[in-house]
Amino acid sequence: SNQDDVQQLQQQFSQQLDQQYNALLADEKAKLDQYVEVHQGLESLKEEIESESIKFNIDKLPDIKATMLERAKNDEHSDKIEKLFDRLEQALNGTNRLYTQLSLIGTRTHRITTKNFNLQGLPKAVQRTILPSKYKKVYTVDFKSFEPSVVAYMTQDSKLIDFLNQKDGLYDALLSELELQDEQRVLVKRAFIGSFLFGGNFDSPKFKLKQYVSEVQWLDAVSQFTKVIELKKHVDENKSMPMPYGIEHDMSAFQGSSIMAFYVQTVASYIFKHILLEVYKAQCTQKSFQIILPIHDAIMIECDDEETAQSVAQLMKSKANKLFNGEFAHVTVEALGGVSNE
Repeated sequence: SNQDDVQQLQQQFSQQLDQQYNALLADEKAKLDQYVEVHQGLESLKEEIESESIKFNIDKLPDIKATMLERAKNDEHSDKIEKLFDRLEQALNGTNRLYTQLSLIGTRTHRITTKNFNLQGLPKAVQRTILPSKYKKVYTVDFKSFEPSVVAYMTQDSKLIDFLNQKDGLYDALLSELELQDEQRVLVKRAFIGSFLFGGNFDSPKFKLKQYVSEVQWLDAVSQFTKVIELKKHVDENKSMPMPYGIEHDMSAFQGSSIMAFYVQTVASYIFKHILLEVYKAQCTQKSFQIILPIHDAIMIECDDEETAQSVAQLMKSKANKLFNGEFAHVTVEALGGVSNE
């Protein structure tokens, strides 16, 4: 807007930001400058993704919709599925192509988001219909237990690091501790993040793990992560969050138990953007794969073979471990589909 009062307000904000920046110590300024450079480095990737359409095998969509409706839990769930596919059909507009817009700081936790159309929010079954445009195959390279890994980085909790490095991973190690079956794995994951890391009430209906173990058993299992508990206590008592990008956030006006969630997810987005930029630089130099889209803590790519996808996974893992100053980041490679030109 060109209105005088709006321009005056913008000027006031700009002055306040300059004052806050100038008040930072030299080391803190350097960290913040580096974070700004990461965003600047990702601008080209953002422009590339927004300029190219993402193609779908639309012939498969009706069957996917029908299957999802059959498995819907209730009428409300069915309505959500119907609305999702209605929006998708309108966005496709009789074609097999979708465009999206990326925001590099799309939420208060700095997470990258997509809109118009929100491709990150598509169900996995729909994501599997995405077609490559330059190469033959589509893969998603994802981190295992990314947020717990970020907490291990923040706390250097040796027990959590040990669990992350177990052969079958953190959640299977917890399953074993609690003497539960594989079917309860997703419940353990939900409770570990939502109840333990983020401080949610274990007795809440959303944590269905309580049907299998008591709260006493659960607290006994997670009590060994002492450094994590210390961090949670510090955040709760001091309402202060020192960030890796050189700023300490005062959260004293922030109500509720979600401060820890805000903290972990913001640090996670910081880590992920550094990794995404590293992968983008490799794309530009190697020209053997192409980033289709960042999806939360994963990167969807297209390339010709799994060997290339595995090399991207190794790059993501090594960059994460370098940032973590440890060896507890782990990745998975999932083939989503594509076509073969052979």
